[in-house]
Amino acid sequence: MKTNLNQRKVKIITEIHPQHLGSMNEAKRMILQSKIGGADYVKIQLYNSQKLFNNSDRLYLQFSREEFLELVSYSNNLGIEIFASIFDEEKITWCEEAGISNYKIASRTVKEDKNLCKKIIETGKTVFVSLGMHDYKKKGLPFNDKNVIYFYCVSKYPTNLNELEMPDFEKNKNIQGFSDHTIGIGACIYAVSKGARYLEKHFSNNKSLGTDTQMAHVCSMDQDDLVKLREYSDTISLIKSNE
Repeated sequence: MKTNLNQRKVKIITEIHPQHLGSMNEAKRMILQSKIGGADYVKIQLYNSQKLFNNSDRLYLQFSREEFLELVSYSNNLGIEIFASIFDEEKITWCEEAGISNYKIASRTVKEDKNLCKKIIETGKTVFVSLGMHDYKKKGLPFNDKNVIYFYCVSKYPTNLNELEMPDFEKNKNIQGFSDHTIGIGACIYAVSKGARYLEKHFSNNKSLGTDTQMAHVCSMDQDDLVKLREYSDTISLIKSNE
């Protein structure tokens, strides 16, 4: 089933980092596949490996400012929005220069860098916040700003299905998204059935890959999975709207 872009009730975000393997050509190919497969957004990560991880193991995965701006231009030409999880204040400047409309705050940033979170939220853009390392049931939500949209998440690669405690998104209006680290797309489909408006999942062209820095491959979706997730999400949304 195909729907008009403006009629989509569920927005799908493909996370292509680190599955792009440090290649700009691969990153562009994945952006194109995301567009063809029915994603609404593409997400990358912007960080300094030495500052964030205290080593250079992920140096080859970093995007420079020039590469980031090139990917933004490429995405704009394809008609798909791109944004980023950012891990230092310099990257806010990059994103504002690029004119992006959204930001992502990763679970570890919520836990470790409240000042950076504040700076991102103060841009006034839509900010997606993962709750994987924040116990919102005991502590409540970390921010009360109106431009923040929360994502339920389990910060484990891969996440076992029995480790999920999926919220009822229709009843809990503060949490509207699901950032999925399980294998397959079943958990995403279940989230849509419970009213999730946003789905975020890693994207890969080789789900069999897996190293210390790239375990996200195994819990990624490929283009075929994305096509199915788009169709199932639209179908479920249509059924729910007629209930």
